[in-house]
Amino acid sequence: MMAKKTMKKIILLGMAMLLLLGLCACGKATVQINDGGVMTELEVSVPRTVEKILKDADIVLNDGDEVSPSLDTKVKDAQEIVISRKVTVKLTVDGETKDIVMVGGTISDLLKQEGITLGEKQHVNYDLDEYLKDGMEVKILYLFSVEVECDGKTQKQETEAETVEDVLKELNITLGKDDRVTPATTAAVTDNMHIVINRITYDTVVEKETIAYETIREDDSSLTQGQEQVSVSGENGEKEVTYKVTYVDGVEEAREATDEKIIKEAVNEVIKVGTKAASSAGNSGSSGGLGRTEVSRKAFYDCDGSGHGYYEITYSDGTVEYVDF
Repeated sequence: MMAKKTMKKIILLGMAMLLLLGLCACGKATVQINDGGVMTELEVSVPRTVEKILKDADIVLNDGDEVSPSLDTKVKDAQEIVISRKVTVKLTVDGETKDIVMVGGTISDLLKQEGITLGEKQHVNYDLDEYLKDGMEVKILYLFSVEVECDGKTQKQETEAETVEDVLKELNITLGKDDRVTPATTAAVTDNMHIVINRITYDTVVEKETIAYETIREDDSSLTQGQEQVSVSGENGEKEVTYKVTYVDGVEEAREATDEKIIKEAVNEVIKVGTKAASSAGNSGSSGGLGRTEVSRKAFYDCDGSGHGYYEITYSDGTVEYVDF
């Protein structure tokens, strides 16, 4: 009877020792998970595989992702698990954009892979030690010195803007719908660029203008050749013209007639021109009885527009006569 009791105690003691050894073998450890720069700290029972630890942390791996140490590694004490995610990022350099696929890494790693060394006036739109993320748009930016001439002032600006339009936005310059920008707003910014904004305004101007009369010459057989007579005096007309005037920075550049209204019609001047042959007549004057002939006849008109005047007649003997008409 005593032997049975002793055996029972030995068995119970053995089971307790086995249980104690099992508890000692299954301890706790704090594991840090670096998931592309996102840190997660987790207390887990060890030993435990990396795969199970990630499952406990609800972390899902995608195709192409890498884990260190490997998924089947058994973690026995405090340790860091690093997940390198497969990402596609857009890299823009000098206006050209391309897709880059990487597994893990930082902005600095990306530049190193692409063989890019930043110049004095270059920088990136992220910190160099920032981890890459899927869909990230990485741009190599330049610091440009530009001058902007607008509204009578010239402003100097250090800018990272990519286009002229972006520069104007930085300077809070608002464009009117017809304002001119040189270079164009879509032009890429370059160092030491000079940008000019011309303000365009319009006005409507109404002006009175003279309509010049025309001179019309008509043959008249009742007048001798060389004779001319004004039958209708010319008079200038008048019109009212409406212009659309374009101003560039307040200075007139061009005008376009948009309407015209006749106030007074012009009266054309009509001049009668003699076509009748001149007649010759003998004359015995003080010239010793020798005959004379008319050499020329010129008409001179009064300035009052009446059509009257006088003829200056020159004869072959050199004498001149003046005859009113």
